[in-house]
Amino acid sequence: MTKSKKVFIYRLALVLIGLVGVAINTELKPAMFLYYTTLSNILCIAYFAFALSQAGRALNQNIKGAVTLAITVTMVIYWGVLAPYSFHMTSLLDYVGTYLVHLVVPVMTILDWYFFDQKGRFSFKAPLYWLLIPLVYYAFTVVAAQFGIVYPVNGHHYPYFFIDANLIGWGMVAVFVIGLTLFFLLFGYAFYFLDKKLSKKS
Repeated sequence: MTKSKKVFIYRLALVLIGLVGVAINTELKPAMFLYYTTLSNILCIAYFAFALSQAGRALNQNIKGAVTLAITVTMVIYWGVLAPYSFHMTSLLDYVGTYLVHLVVPVMTILDWYFFDQKGRFSFKAPLYWLLIPLVYYAFTVVAAQFGIVYPVNGHHYPYFFIDANLIGWGMVAVFVIGLTLFFLLFGYAFYFLDKKLSKKS
């Protein structure tokens, strides 16, 4: 089997797994599509679906980096921050959906970069731009909260406790947002330098 065919099959599997995970995790309820988890998974699905349609053509690696960081944020925040206070899961299907969107899709996206992408094509400023996706989402949650939006999982005006100003106050929210922004900026540059290092080896 040629490498291009392996890449095609792998990315097709990723898209299908992502679709199943989103369908299970959201139960296709419109309000569930307002969560960062759902949106970052949809971003991956859209990117890899587009990649499948462009088979054999070079894609913009900086965009791939943004997609990879966006879904990595989903994985790290869920398992590092949210999982200890995990959402209530009552069935095997709930667990399947949770693992697909919070673990399988993120890991498959990272492995796609590692095994299939040409290395050394990220720009030095790219990690700064990659932060725009989670920061724009946070800005959206603040604006939406002012309009009284209610998220179905917790019944609050914010989707996650660590950005819920009504729950923990603006001061603690600022600590979380600044801390996470710096963490993912460092992570983005670690990703950038690892990519450069791998390009030299290859």
